[in-house]
Amino acid sequence: MVLQAESPLFQRLAAYLVERFPPVAYTLLTALFFGSAVWVAQAFGGGAVREGGWLGAVIVWLVFLHLRIFDEHKDAEQDRKAHPDRLLSRGVVTLSLLRKVALAAIVIQVGLSVYLGTEVLVVWGATWLFTLLMAVEFGVGRWLNRHMILYAITHNPVVAGLGLLGWACTTARWTVDFGWYLGAVSVGSLAFEFGRKIHQPDEEVEGVDSYSSVLGRRGASWLLRLTLLTAGGLGLICCWDLGQIVLGNGPQIGGGIVIAGTVAGLAYAGVDEPAKKVEMGATLALLALMTGLWVAAW
Repeated sequence: MVLQAESPLFQRLAAYLVERFPPVAYTLLTALFFGSAVWVAQAFGGGAVREGGWLGAVIVWLVFLHLRIFDEHKDAEQDRKAHPDRLLSRGVVTLSLLRKVALAAIVIQVGLSVYLGTEVLVVWGATWLFTLLMAVEFGVGRWLNRHMILYAITHNPVVAGLGLLGWACTTARWTVDFGWYLGAVSVGSLAFEFGRKIHQPDEEVEGVDSYSSVLGRRGASWLLRLTLLTAGGLGLICCWDLGQIVLGNGPQIGGGIVIAGTVAGLAYAGVDEPAKKVEMGATLALLALMTGLWVAAW
């Protein structure tokens, strides 16, 4: 059935999510991200998960959703030209409707944050304010759009904010060692971002910048490789630190998972690989990184 603007609201929103925010993929990503943050925080700082603390995963999922909708607003004009087949470009869903969805998501985030306590509310509030700055591109959008790598780097701290949210959902004390975790997942997410936008020349979309169109295919590949290696290195440091305090073989097994994911990412980062393989490699590396850190802290 071809959806129209007059189709039932639920069907249109469900189709939009499948197209632009795949629920299964984002749920898996959120589970690994939030779960690893909680377990690593407890391993380093002791304590336990707060009452209802796992609801923090819902907050993280909803933050990812409202970030997607913010991006839809920023890119709407460009997407209408470059991706006329998308539901938003065709008018099946509208920016007005998506604003209401984002507002509902934020209201739920506020409610859950209040329920989980002051620490969670403060961390969520700071992260939410940062997402607002991202939405207006820090007031220098035209300049940032001409500096694609800097654009990605300036938007990346939101990952650390969400990692801190995982820590805030526990009673663990703050430790500097947790910074290795935040660094690893932040750089791993940056590698994922790079991997999503590296194409072969015949895969480029006219009017849409990619790292390969800006840096050249070879330059973009080396940028991705360097970022993957950095994320993997930070992950291994975190596993080594955990090995000093966690009993059993978890840190060694976790480190092996991190290495395997990094190798997979590097294997698919070659100059001759098509876009889908590059993205798959970066995705596997990120998922393996978070899985490995979770296992290392268990």
